[in-house]
Amino acid sequence: MSRHPRELVFGIIAIGLVIGYGVLGSRAAPLVLPAGTPTPTPTKPVSAVPAPQVAGTIAFTLRGDVYVLRDGRYVGVTSDARSNQPNLSEDGRTLLFVRGEAINGKRDVDGQVTPAILRYTDIVKKDAGGGAESIVITGLLLQTASGFHSVAWWSGPALSPDARRFAVTTDAAGGASDLEVFDLQTGKRAALLSQDSFLADPAWSPDGKTIAVTSYTLGQPRILLVPSDGRASSPLAIKGTTGESYRPSYSPDGVWITYTLRHEGRNDVHAVEVKTGQDVALTSDGRSWNSVFSPDGRQIAFLRESVGVIDLYVMDVSDALVGGPPRAATKLTRGEGIDGDSRPAWGR
Repeated sequence: MSRHPRELVFGIIAIGLVIGYGVLGSRAAPLVLPAGTPTPTPTKPVSAVPAPQVAGTIAFTLRGDVYVLRDGRYVGVTSDARSNQPNLSEDGRTLLFVRGEAINGKRDVDGQVTPAILRYTDIVKKDAGGGAESIVITGLLLQTASGFHSVAWWSGPALSPDARRFAVTTDAAGGASDLEVFDLQTGKRAALLSQDSFLADPAWSPDGKTIAVTSYTLGQPRILLVPSDGRASSPLAIKGTTGESYRPSYSPDGVWITYTLRHEGRNDVHAVEVKTGQDVALTSDGRSWNSVFSPDGRQIAFLRESVGVIDLYVMDVSDALVGGPPRAATKLTRGEGIDGDSRPAWGR
């Protein structure tokens, strides 16, 4: 029996959307996402939203735009629905983030030239208070009249402690993702720290000597410590845990790294003492991930999912890191639909 023409049209559209999203997702660095139901689509904030008071500035992603929380309110600093992965300088003034772009071009598929939408990302710089933007590096590496453009997919920009450089991962041959360091002012590459590895989520140590990353090179994610001077990297030792560790972030004194531990399909926020490997569980709900330390090292900001809604939370961890129990977390956002892929950032 033949199908109704309208059903055929809708079926073709659905298949096209699935393929399109699959292609886009395949360009990004490998990610370990928490299990759970999808976030609903509530009304997106269009003006400043009151929030609990926290010290400093927190940047996060809400449905494809970067928001900044400061002085008891949060407000969007982009409005294109294509921006994510924010990172802040230590003083909270300089904001870096990733913006998705696309260009019509061509590809050679099995010896046949076909039209193609080539997707890439730019790393964008902006004052955290708003104002003009500038593209620091673009993923449109080469634009040609023939349509065979060269593009790159940059991910996870992380400013160095002196805000003169930033680390980023980019796609490489064979599906790998290399770790590179660029000069913030010139946009020129200062160092290539890995080749043919599968790295993501760079985060600098406070002294600028080490970049912690998530490594997928051996398959299961683990945290790797990469010297910024090009010396050999080493895995971060974590005692007494089983599961997959990913998305590290240093404390301001460099003593601790907070990270997400995925265990038995659940995600929780942990902290590990870098020198000893001593591990501390900071959450136990199984729905918390993507944590970063506050500028004073006493708190963490992280994401938590509840009944399908992802929100930004803050927690005092000063007692937990010296053997006490974790304190209750405070919700900072109002269920508008935080993007679960993007780690927040916290500056002064």
